Amino acid sequence: MAETNDANGTAQQEEHVLPKGVVLIAGGGPVGLILARVLSYYGVKSILFERNKTTTSWPKMDLTNGRSMELFRKLGLADDLRRQGVSPHIDQPVLVSSGLSSKEAITRWDLPGVERFRQRIQENNNGRLPLEPYQRLSQAVFEKWLKALCDQDPLIDLHYGWKVESVQEEENYVKTTITNTDTSKSSVYISDYVAGCDGASSRVRKSLGLPLDGGPVPICVLLVHFKSRDVTLLHKQGQFWHIFLLAEHGGFGGAIIAQDEVDTWTTHLFLPLDAEPEKIESHEAVYRVLGGLHGKYPIKIDEILVRSVWRPNIAVARNWSSSSQRIHIAGDAAHQNIPTGGYGMNMGIADAFDLGWKLAAVINGHASGDLLKSYELERRPVALRNVERSGVHFQVHDQLREILSGGDPNRVDEDTEEGRKLRAAIHEHYQRNSGENTDFGIEMGYRYESPAIIPDKDAEPPVWTPAQYTPTSWPGGRPPHIFLSDGTPIFDTFGKDWTLLVFDENCGEELVENAAMALSIPLTVVSLSGEELAKTLYEKALVLIRPDQHVAWRTDKVHSMQEAEKTLNVVTGRVWTDLKAEKNAALAGAPKAAFTATKGMTTQVEDFKLEKMGAFQM
Repeated sequence: MAETNDANGTAQQEEHVLPKGVVLIAGGGPVGLILARVLSYYGVKSILFERNKTTTSWPKMDLTNGRSMELFRKLGLADDLRRQGVSPHIDQPVLVSSGLSSKEAITRWDLPGVERFRQRIQENNNGRLPLEPYQRLSQAVFEKWLKALCDQDPLIDLHYGWKVESVQEEENYVKTTITNTDTSKSSVYISDYVAGCDGASSRVRKSLGLPLDGGPVPICVLLVHFKSRDVTLLHKQGQFWHIFLLAEHGGFGGAIIAQDEVDTWTTHLFLPLDAEPEKIESHEAVYRVLGGLHGKYPIKIDEILVRSVWRPNIAVARNWSSSSQRIHIAGDAAHQNIPTGGYGMNMGIADAFDLGWKLAAVINGHASGDLLKSYELERRPVALRNVERSGVHFQVHDQLREILSGGDPNRVDEDTEEGRKLRAAIHEHYQRNSGENTDFGIEMGYRYESPAIIPDKDAEPPVWTPAQYTPTSWPGGRPPHIFLSDGTPIFDTFGKDWTLLVFDENCGEELVENAAMALSIPLTVVSLSGEELAKTLYEKALVLIRPDQHVAWRTDKVHSMQEAEKTLNVVTGRVWTDLKAEKNAALAGAPKAAFTATKGMTTQVEDFKLEKMGAFQM
């Protein structure tokens, strides 16, 4: 540690030079904490700075999806995570209601709980489902659990109450300025790499001048997070995970989320932009959401935990990495979306895993620094597609106003022919657009394209749809989960680092294994001879799996050591060929049109501001 002085000899900022290979992480939310844990899994140290003194009290995310749970399983954390969340025997139906004063909900999505979902996975061993079911868990609980794990990890150094002010990229290092939120004392840290996981108002993104393209939805929302054991009134229309409710004006009015199936709930009251939510008392806001069309529906509230006004927003940063690949952004710093679909934190988890294994591979000498160029190339297109999908899901609710237009919205509850037709129209609308929590193509079917992925030139890529995951070993994609003949999940045979799956004998697997040894690339070779279902779904005799469980390359035969070495050099970035100009242009630049459900496309660089922006959005 050194202390710099000004021209008069007065002590200025302390300067800390971190050891080689230590990654500095800005932001201690879920993405920063997961990144630290992924780096630790691969033996890399990190130091993390978070401006807040504790983990979040905001509920925000409430579902860790199946793909994220697969990644947590790889880290050995899935079972412990589930112990923090909703019990596996509890189902998670989503109701659509005109208000809890009505006799019953208008329609519902019957989503199974973890136990039923796991049984479905066991009974349908066809590669179309995830290895792990999703898990309900409030982000407030999730962050607290994850921080406790990181506190105990000797490779992770957490500093809460320290705010990253700026980063500056030099030729061979990054200089990060950090301020203690209690004393306002500033320090400078010198590191090889910085990961900006510091939220929507990211100082890292601002320091790099990375444009953020997108725009808000023309509404605001009043969130109230509270405790109540008045379950009889809350469950008047049945047990639920979410209820989406109409408003008195006949459009989408809000939602209530059951956070733990015990006593913790969150309501979101949707309001026009010219509303004055600060004048709405918290109890009244809850009653208005629950009452739907019918005015207030009072329940006994034991405690108001937190409240905030927030603004739904969809945006994606135009660039995610600095020119020298020493600074990268992830999570909300890189993309924001409407909560519909639950894509936000789950995308952040995938960002953290992708960036984490690549940083570790470079630091540990298993890959070239050029591999880091693939982070933005692979993750940004996924973000663009997923945030757009969140807008599509939001419009499903927003279209209620159109269905009920042309008269008094209360007629939807009447025992008349018109009332029955309106209820049937709403039912059909929601059943036809039920992908909000079941779009496996979005959650599991994304396929990366970059110079570190070797395409299969002998075949055409399978058709992709948002709703379904197509089992395939197409390079860049997540391969299918199945149970092998002895009941072992195929994912559990994958190694910690690289894995070569071998489905036929004498197809050159020993050449790949020898090449990996010569190039110091850790590789696990798994022989699956005789596993006919796996062989069919994985399509080729040799399939190379990356540390993030995505396919890097596949073939039916390797003919020479030279071919094997070239393959491994490409997938580890040691041989790097930039994408063709037309492909690069398609992946770069601002989106050509506004995202669905938003109003216009704006670009923010110097600062991030939204009218009626919530505290947890900063």
